[in-house]
Amino acid sequence: MVEPNINQDASITYFEGGPVLFSSPGINHTKPVKKKPSDGEEMESQIIAEWGENNDFPIQARNAKEGNPDLVSALDWRARALYAGGLNYILRDRHTKKDLRDDPKFKEMVFEIDQFKFRNRHYLAQASVDFYDLNNVFAQIIISEDREKITRIAAAEAKNCRYKRRNSAGDLTHAFIHPDWEEWRNTEKDEKLTKLEVIDTLNSFPEELKEQEGGALRYIYPVNYPTGKNYYQHPFWWAVKQSKWLDFTNMIPEAKAAIVRNMARIQYHIEMPDYWMSERYKNWGTMKDEEKKKAIVAEFKIINDVLHKPENHGKSVYTMFKTFTQSGKEYGGWKITAVDDKMKDGALLADSSEGVMKILSANSIDPSLHGMIPGKGGSNRSGSDKREALNIYMSLTQVHEDIVLDPWQYASWWNKWNTEDHECLWYTNKPHLQTLNQVSPSQRETTLEQHAD
Repeated sequence: MVEPNINQDASITYFEGGPVLFSSPGINHTKPVKKKPSDGEEMESQIIAEWGENNDFPIQARNAKEGNPDLVSALDWRARALYAGGLNYILRDRHTKKDLRDDPKFKEMVFEIDQFKFRNRHYLAQASVDFYDLNNVFAQIIISEDREKITRIAAAEAKNCRYKRRNSAGDLTHAFIHPDWEEWRNTEKDEKLTKLEVIDTLNSFPEELKEQEGGALRYIYPVNYPTGKNYYQHPFWWAVKQSKWLDFTNMIPEAKAAIVRNMARIQYHIEMPDYWMSERYKNWGTMKDEEKKKAIVAEFKIINDVLHKPENHGKSVYTMFKTFTQSGKEYGGWKITAVDDKMKDGALLADSSEGVMKILSANSIDPSLHGMIPGKGGSNRSGSDKREALNIYMSLTQVHEDIVLDPWQYASWWNKWNTEDHECLWYTNKPHLQTLNQVSPSQRETTLEQHAD
């Protein structure tokens, strides 16, 4: 038998038929905060520049991202928008701007560039994700044994990378890669630690590095959007976390679940007339308090079972009521009132909508590109809104494209695809939506240029 919940005098009784009304999350065990050393002590003791107070910002950021489906979608959307129609290049005469890819004189060079592009085809997708998730990309560049060619460009997993602390001149000279920084013991002798030279993107010219005899064959080429930080640039979307909007938005599903559990629990308000028990039980006046309480619960249980047992679904409840003999007026009888479901009024939908808007705003995404916005009045917007919003957004991604593809432009100079006479420039094919009356049906495309590769 299901034990009822009752107050002391049994005037309120309810039967639990499901989970508890409220649940408490598990206790969060916070790691002890490390005491930050002074600047002098840090320069002497720390080999790396820690990424975040506990050197775990990438993990914090990824956990925050994965905890909110709208943030996951927004960051993925931005990465795919940057990738757009894929990586492409133009090989052209530096002076006349004539395309040289079909010129027989450049047949071998075109084949070499195509091989390079295929060999490093995964870079753009990996770099785009790290760029928007963390605003730091660690492009790993590998050169040939004779130092004449850059052969590989790959985005090392950003969360595994850390910079060595700057030298006395303020230069970044090295970066480290480690699969698990929590296991690292602040020593360069760790067998899992990989140390690579960092290319000074402003002052390390390809010809100078190529001439270094016995120089490194692997480098880290730092890629980031400047936000004024010393070592690791901050992703802009993190502001929605610091402002507490992300935490607030994440609370809404649990709050709605609690409402659903509670509203589903209390479906009916059942009221018993005060004369019922004394007339039903002839010895009511002499019964002990505990006996009266059990008797009241038994009466309520009869009605509760009728209302909730599956086999009674669709049946009716019949009750009798008394009347005054002389006047014919009825006594107050049993009352069964269905409790309104407040969820039908859209509880918390406005808050959910506001939270999603903050996430989109932090990622510079127009709501019309995200689709239906939850809450009252939400809509997909018009096709014109979507078209213009996408075209405006794509026109503003050029700076991100230039930053992410900077290692490839560097490779063009290193590999002598750039000379005084010709140039090889890398870019992405960007979508550009048009209205139906701008082009004929056979010419309609979502991109300015498409290639078979």
